[in-house]
Amino acid sequence: MALPHRPLGKTGVQVPIIGYGTAPLGKIKVMDAPLINKSARLLNHAIDQGITYLDTSPDYGSQPKLGEVMKSRRDEVFLATKINKRRRDDVLKELQQNLKELQTDHVDLVQVHAVNAMADLEAALAPDGALSALEEARRQGMTRFVGITGHARPSVLAYAVERYDFDTVLVALGMIDRLVTGPEKVFLPIAQEKNLGVIAMKVYGHGELKQRELALRYSLGLPGVSTAILGMSEESEIDENVQLAQQFAPLSEAELEPLVNEARALVEKDKPSDNSPIFWLYDLTTMAWKEDSEPFTVAY
Repeated sequence: MALPHRPLGKTGVQVPIIGYGTAPLGKIKVMDAPLINKSARLLNHAIDQGITYLDTSPDYGSQPKLGEVMKSRRDEVFLATKINKRRRDDVLKELQQNLKELQTDHVDLVQVHAVNAMADLEAALAPDGALSALEEARRQGMTRFVGITGHARPSVLAYAVERYDFDTVLVALGMIDRLVTGPEKVFLPIAQEKNLGVIAMKVYGHGELKQRELALRYSLGLPGVSTAILGMSEESEIDENVQLAQQFAPLSEAELEPLVNEARALVEKDKPSDNSPIFWLYDLTTMAWKEDSEPFTVAY
């Protein structure tokens, strides 16, 4: 059975309702001989199963591993990456490095990553900011679409899409987020109004939510969601998520309650810190300020 597809907002592209969040691949070390080909096996298996939306970032350490697979399968996938820099020249350098690692001359989507504070958004929107760079990258054919991501403040994302004509938004849309930041009320209505491609993340609460079927059905059942990116580090996880996606049906009110209860227990016992299992809720890193004290270097 093929994976269901949905339109990625106004892009006009049809994408599978689950995508591959490749951060776990960055943790697979090349020096571990038994694992040397594991990333390629996982990626090829996922693509064979119909998971053709691939999400990566220079942060993850997974881009070079995707690059090895993209040499032969680039035309089969929708490839999305991110940029962390906020200044125009730095963003273009970062994107060029991304493309080099991915072994391609273009990606389908570049996202201004981790915009969790208004100061970061203003820096990205500045005349010499990240979005100026990505407009140039699109003119040069390095990307088809431009998006934005944010973990902790859906209200900032709502303001962002009022200020700039983004194609997509990657946002935390799990049950934990519903209980704490309310993105389905704060952000999703404006996303629908603007016909944005909405990409859900933190669907399983970074692995903390054990009722995976309910968690996935909740996020995919939210209005306007195009796809949910899921981190997977074993073929069995890929197969399980494919099966869940093939059988997708929205949650009933009765099914919602046990998921709410599980998420509530996690939130109630949590203590905010960098080591919190629901750490993304506390992400206030402002990349523009960080750049003021840390010069940019391209890693080769």
